[in-house]
Amino acid sequence: MNLRLLITKYKSIGVITSSLLVGAIITFIALPILTRLYSVKDFGQYGVALAIVSVMSTIANLRLDQAILIAQENEKKSLISESIILTFLFCLLSSVVMIFIFSPLMILAINFGVFANIIIQCVYNYNFSIEEEKFCAVLNILRSLIVVSIQIAFPFFYEANLLSSYLISSLVIIFLLSIYICKYRLYSFNFSTFKNYKDFIFSNTPHALLNSFSHNLPYYVVSHFLSYQVAGFYSIVERTLRLPINLMSQTVRQFFIRKFNTEGNYKEALKSSLFLSVVSLPFFLIFFILPESLYTLIFGSEWNGISTYFKILTLGYWAVFCNPPISGFLIAKRRSDILLKLQIVELVIKALFFILIYTLLDDKNIMLYAIPLSLIFYNFSIYFAVGKMKKC
Repeated sequence: MNLRLLITKYKSIGVITSSLLVGAIITFIALPILTRLYSVKDFGQYGVALAIVSVMSTIANLRLDQAILIAQENEKKSLISESIILTFLFCLLSSVVMIFIFSPLMILAINFGVFANIIIQCVYNYNFSIEEEKFCAVLNILRSLIVVSIQIAFPFFYEANLLSSYLISSLVIIFLLSIYICKYRLYSFNFSTFKNYKDFIFSNTPHALLNSFSHNLPYYVVSHFLSYQVAGFYSIVERTLRLPINLMSQTVRQFFIRKFNTEGNYKEALKSSLFLSVVSLPFFLIFFILPESLYTLIFGSEWNGISTYFKILTLGYWAVFCNPPISGFLIAKRRSDILLKLQIVELVIKALFFILIYTLLDDKNIMLYAIPLSLIFYNFSIYFAVGKMKKC
């Protein structure tokens, strides 16, 4: 394959990845400011809120936003409408439960965060499905700019915490995208389209829920058994590594879902994932050699000791970064059931690691090693599962 064909083939990934890189750079540049405006505990509470939002976002609309990627042209707008209505109802119902657990501010931040996530994904996936990658790229950058600018500006006008700024940024995003949806009439009230995508509801949704719960389980464990301080350290590693990696992985996965929906086989999916593994590994290994002084220079003296958390968690995120081609292949071929089964096993392994370490060892911080070990197991077990497929 010559260079021109290679560029043409992966142009959409290049455009989207570039925008995600810009967004990640914006976030990273802002971190030294944010870590001086907000306390470690603030970041811990904010991280727990984001973890809850992440889990709830996977089930709020029953993954109909993902179905947009492979839906027929006449079904896409209907799926957007159904997603938004389902999310609204879900947030109302969840509020009834959360009122007994969280403060009013936390409830508002979580619900509007979920709604913002869903509306972004619907608009994003609609444009990605019709190959409007430039719009998707602009949306990625705009989202990062809105979130970061409000987080930086808010404390100068109001005695705020990260939860308050997150609530405001979610409201701004919802307002802007609602105008976009109305202007371009990206809605259609046909409430039966979801019936054509029951596999997304009954297989992809449970898998995504378990996946998100498993990834965010450390927040619940760390904040409960250790402290919000440790959760704050973990939150910074998340913002630096996991969030941009998840966004890039999501984009690559969307590309391969669209690609494998019409062409390709499991061998190509495996080769693409292995290629990502080899190419990306040197980048992740860098975090093992960076000195503590560099981290305190970037984040401030309050964050002394954070290099340990980067070293513990890095290889787990490397494993996450490598799996989008093979997981996208399984989703495109309507085999999300395989991902669901593997996710259950991964969650059990992670929970067992947490329990054993907490019970048997005095140093409870070692619990964090359960995260990369279980992630590596899960992501590379997908390789094995896809490799066993004779045809799909």
